[in-house]
Amino acid sequence: MAGLGCSLVDLLLFYSLERVLFNRMVCSMGKNAIQVKKVIALWLVLEEIGYHDLIRGINSFDNTTVEALYLEALQCLESIQPNPIQPTGSSDQAQMFLGLIDEPMNRRFLYYKHDFIYKRYEHVMETVCDKIFGETNAVEVDESGFRPVAKTYGQGLAGSSSSEPNEATSQSNLNPDAIDFNPAETPEEFRTIFLTFSMGYPLSRDEIIRFFTKKWGEVVKDVYIERAEAGHDPQYGRMVLTSSWVIPRILTGQAKAKFLVNGKHLWARICVPRRRGRS
Repeated sequence: MAGLGCSLVDLLLFYSLERVLFNRMVCSMGKNAIQVKKVIALWLVLEEIGYHDLIRGINSFDNTTVEALYLEALQCLESIQPNPIQPTGSSDQAQMFLGLIDEPMNRRFLYYKHDFIYKRYEHVMETVCDKIFGETNAVEVDESGFRPVAKTYGQGLAGSSSSEPNEATSQSNLNPDAIDFNPAETPEEFRTIFLTFSMGYPLSRDEIIRFFTKKWGEVVKDVYIERAEAGHDPQYGRMVLTSSWVIPRILTGQAKAKFLVNGKHLWARICVPRRRGRS
């Protein structure tokens, strides 16, 4: 089982919040789907290089703020393209994403790192965004596995009558003292945590199991690592636990947590189980 890679359904579930933000910006705010896909790809790359939890922070803002961040991201995209124009004006020194990130960022910063950032941007577009986003809506997960669903923003993805997003808020309100089902009867998807590695610093299955076993005991049933293409390191995986009650302990009641494993950063995120059809 350890050799199995993560499926497209796993990818869709891991990037649930990103798909909600895509639908919000395209279907509710009326933004161009192609541009939104590019912007979210850039935000994911910035998360990789240290600006953690950008997507969650952006999705917590009202539409006016998201609009401003979106426009700034489009400017950033111009600075990371191949052979960009070197920034020289004072406006290129202006800080971007104020109120969202702690460390300053401007177009000059992006220009001097454009080769590296653009390569990561292309990789994220190919391996993530092109798979989870459709032409007008994010790809949805259904009972059959996955299929593109023509679904508007107001149909349960978030409240169309309000500018404040409401998706996944329950994820950050996990109750560590909640009574759980019998572990033997709890479906695997309710006992799963998704994992992402720092760029260029993947972790092995054994490293992950040893780390979580040392901290929380015999709680890991199995770990699955992405089957990466030749020349690429795996970027994500999933960890199946023996019981769902362990998840609030590991994530300390939050939707996402960061760990340092053998000197390498590891991010863990709660799984959003697939919707099940009524019997």
